[in-house]
Amino acid sequence: MKKIVVIVPAFNEEETIDETLEGLYSIKNELNNNGYELIVHVINDGSTDSTEKLANKNGETLVISHKKNEGLGSAVRTGLISANKINADIVVKFDADLQHDPNDILKLINPIQHDEADIVYGNRFEKINYKMPIIRKIGNNVFTKLMKWLTGWPVMDSQPGIFAVNKMFLDNFYLPGDYNYTQQILLDAYHRNLRFSHVLVTFNKRDKGKSFISLGYPIKVIPQIIQVIIGIKPLKVFGPIGWFFLSLGFLVFMFQMIMYILGYTQKPVENVNLVLGSFLFGLQILCFGFLADLIVKFNRNIIEILKKKNRID
Repeated sequence: MKKIVVIVPAFNEEETIDETLEGLYSIKNELNNNGYELIVHVINDGSTDSTEKLANKNGETLVISHKKNEGLGSAVRTGLISANKINADIVVKFDADLQHDPNDILKLINPIQHDEADIVYGNRFEKINYKMPIIRKIGNNVFTKLMKWLTGWPVMDSQPGIFAVNKMFLDNFYLPGDYNYTQQILLDAYHRNLRFSHVLVTFNKRDKGKSFISLGYPIKVIPQIIQVIIGIKPLKVFGPIGWFFLSLGFLVFMFQMIMYILGYTQKPVENVNLVLGSFLFGLQILCFGFLADLIVKFNRNIIEILKKKNRID
């Protein structure tokens, strides 16, 4: 049977962890009938309550604990690594707060089963069962539009608590940020030319516990998005910056030369430092971008060679 690993990040979820695990194991037989062995990994992200103890009550569940609270992104990264270590065929990330329905996992993995997608995100907004606070709704809308623009994918919901990925995604994923994971995973998958899909999922109101999302969410997420782009496609960031300063230097130079030829100024170039500074800075940024791009590609080639060697051995 193929392995489907459900990773459940949990931070102080003692009120919901039992019911979450009970719900996940309720679909075990149906997954077996579809040729999948269900494995559940709970990532206890430094909980200070009874989350770890309650999760360990179930002998089937592997509980991996962080010594301190590192953040949701870190917990998801730990879960993906643990699933990859046991050679999972599909990994599903599932929240521990009872906002998602375990039965949606069967729908979520369907595009992967039929080789139509490598990464599948749940779309909450057509089956949401409560009125989302306006601030969160605006935030979701802004980040979804940003991801749609950055990837060109038909992203309808960029921040669900439930998603599925296949073995191809697990082979070489890049998730550097510790705070959030959703945008990082989308950008990583897009820049590795993987396939994306959405499925409709149920979304319930959170009645217990506390969400990790706060007003400081954008401040923490945007640097992570930039970090992912730099780590995967450095020229996407450094290229436009470099060309901007090169263009600025050229335009200032041409404008002042024209003004000199027409007799409006006494020197060919009035702002020599600005022109030279812009040219040199732009050139340095471009060179840095090309160098970073070469390093990223070299590292990927080394990883692929090592993977092939391990498969042969």
